[in-house]
Amino acid sequence: MSVCFPVHSLSRRAALLALSGLLGSAWATPYSAAGGTVSFDYRVTFIGVHGTSGDLSAEVDYAPSDLPGASGTVSIRTASLKTGNGLQEDHMRGALGADKFPNIVFALTGVNSDTMLAEGQTLATTGSGKLTLKGVSRSLNVPLKLTMNAGKITVATQFKFNPYDYGVSYFGGADSIAINVGFVLAPR
Repeated sequence: MSVCFPVHSLSRRAALLALSGLLGSAWATPYSAAGGTVSFDYRVTFIGVHGTSGDLSAEVDYAPSDLPGASGTVSIRTASLKTGNGLQEDHMRGALGADKFPNIVFALTGVNSDTMLAEGQTLATTGSGKLTLKGVSRSLNVPLKLTMNAGKITVATQFKFNPYDYGVSYFGGADSIAINVGFVLAPR
């Protein structure tokens, strides 16, 4: 017994399968990260202050065929920032308004790259978004280093910003703070 399909039916089925494959690769996949590291370096008068936090979370929507369309948030609990010095931490929480503004959030609105992130590849690019700190949101572009391995994306960035732009002022505090962030995004 043989089964025959009209030729036009086969080409329509092939076209539908091809189209569904293309559309599937264009839809964003939700990725998330729990953990990761944030560190900062800041200067108050002549004293260098180094701090860290491991309380980072990230939610990102990303389609392999549309890296520029990636969007999401990276959030750090303000009170989780530690310097190893209780007095410094109390002053920092006060300057950051940690009681009123419990989170520092970067909202990613896009990635500036026409290159597709492929398995095993590392891509250096820039992310655009808004940093919200102490209730103030400002546009910020950050350099990104993205590496895809086993379907997970390792994200690293280093950047500086002026804390006074966000209403964070501390007597003798510098007008620049250096930030380092690293985390791994996995499909949800």
